[in-house]
Amino acid sequence: MNARRLLLLALLPVAAWLALFGDKTPPDRSPVEVVAPTSPRRAPATERTAKAAGKLEIAALIAREQLIPGVGEAHESRDLFPSLSWRPPPPPTPATSEKARAPMAPPPPFVYLGNKFEAGQWEAYLGRGEEVFIVREGMTLERNYRVKAITPSTLTLIYLPLKQSQTISIGGSPS
Repeated sequence: MNARRLLLLALLPVAAWLALFGDKTPPDRSPVEVVAPTSPRRAPATERTAKAAGKLEIAALIAREQLIPGVGEAHESRDLFPSLSWRPPPPPTPATSEKARAPMAPPPPFVYLGNKFEAGQWEAYLGRGEEVFIVREGMTLERNYRVKAITPSTLTLIYLPLKQSQTISIGGSPS
């Protein structure tokens, strides 16, 4: 140990003894001193004259709606931290009614896996999730799709509920 640590170690019990048993009374006050109450502060002259006359003036209350605009009204809340973007705003969409839109068939849920030409007829392999379907012309898939035609480049399906035709690209002609 060096001399500094030895000195600090020797002063540690002295500091502990003073903390426990030292005199804790403040040096500027005696223990028997009594503090006398002070008189209240005098109000400024304008308030004294108003009190002396027996008149108290109360400021008129202002309605909260006047102080804070938008309180109590059915406004939507303001966004305190709006997102900022340098992109131009999207073009306005034309207003079309739901009646004017014709119902559309959903996109086909099938993925093209492959095809083959066998016995003069095309055969295509489609997948959906874990399932694999082997389809030929005229077959019905899952009660909603019928295979209309299979050519070397496209597979044409008909969505039966709406009788709409959809195509899936299946590549080029075989070599």
